[in-house]
Amino acid sequence: MSEEIPRLPDEHLDRAREIVAEKRTRQKCKSCYDRGYIGTNQNNLLVPCAKCTDVDGVMEAWRGYVAETPALKELYGDYFEEEEEGTDESQQ
Repeated sequence: MSEEIPRLPDEHLDRAREIVAEKRTRQKCKSCYDRGYIGTNQNNLLVPCAKCTDVDGVMEAWRGYVAETPALKELYGDYFEEEEEGTDESQQ
């Protein structure tokens, strides 16, 4: 059984699209039809295109946005904190 990830409220999708557009590495892409993302998943989260987008850069920018937005921090803050704690432990 996996943990249920909360659904992203629609009002944050525009900012997610802006973040993906900022991290594009190529302007022409047949995989995502030049959008920078493949689509959305069942949790209303954007799926960035791995061919024309810096996926790691998108995740870093999204983490920053979640940290700055109280409503998102409440929904997703635990997911990013656990990941950061896990990388700190592995580096020691």
